[in-house]
Amino acid sequence: MLGLRNLYRVFQESRTAARRQTTLAVAGDAPEAAALASLLNASGSANGAEVLLSVSPRPGGGAEVSFSGRGVEDEDRVTLSTVTEEAVRAELAPRLVSALDEDYLVPLAKGYALFRRAACEEIVRKNARQNAVIGVLPIPGADMPAITANQGRMVLNIAAAYGEELTMERARELVGVLAAGFGLRAVSRQVLKLVPVAGWAASGAIGYAGTVAMGRAAILYFERGGVQPGPGERSEILRRAQEEAKAFASRIRRR
Repeated sequence: MLGLRNLYRVFQESRTAARRQTTLAVAGDAPEAAALASLLNASGSANGAEVLLSVSPRPGGGAEVSFSGRGVEDEDRVTLSTVTEEAVRAELAPRLVSALDEDYLVPLAKGYALFRRAACEEIVRKNARQNAVIGVLPIPGADMPAITANQGRMVLNIAAAYGEELTMERARELVGVLAAGFGLRAVSRQVLKLVPVAGWAASGAIGYAGTVAMGRAAILYFERGGVQPGPGERSEILRRAQEEAKAFASRIRRR
């Protein structure tokens, strides 16, 4: 459980992120641009847009979408097979959120529902990588407070992305509910059975897996309006987190 000081700090950071607004605009004269703007409920004016999606049609159907703006760290482009909700979720959303500045993930997810799941997955991945790095630091006893604080921040940011009103009482409740099922200690014994390394690499994998498991549980929890994953779902979440941790540890070994 987070100490009160750490909880208050991550609560304030998450509430600040939740209050931000991200302006997203779609530019282009083609029908595909109008269709995408309608799907996203986005502005058609590029003036002042923090995230700008520029759309051009492709011969044979679909569209090419490039993204830029001050909210975008890595300008990129992606090809949409069709301009539909399914294509936006599967093809555009993962690429866009991976190119965004981290500070824009929660506001984008809160304002534009088609990007919400992808943005939350990116939040989980970023926190998992951070906790893996913390786990391998050779400072005995220093990792758990930092890892737990990161997990708390992740859960509150996911809550904010789904429009959850953040108060201190609600923050304590949310972190406690999810930590009970997917706290780091509950995962560590299982991860150690699967991770093909020991020592500092295993510590990093434990930090990674515990964070992924808690984050995926949080996404399901808020998607369902506060219904916790069932036992079978928790087992599947944990299994996938272990597999990702094993792959992560293997990559560490090769470096």
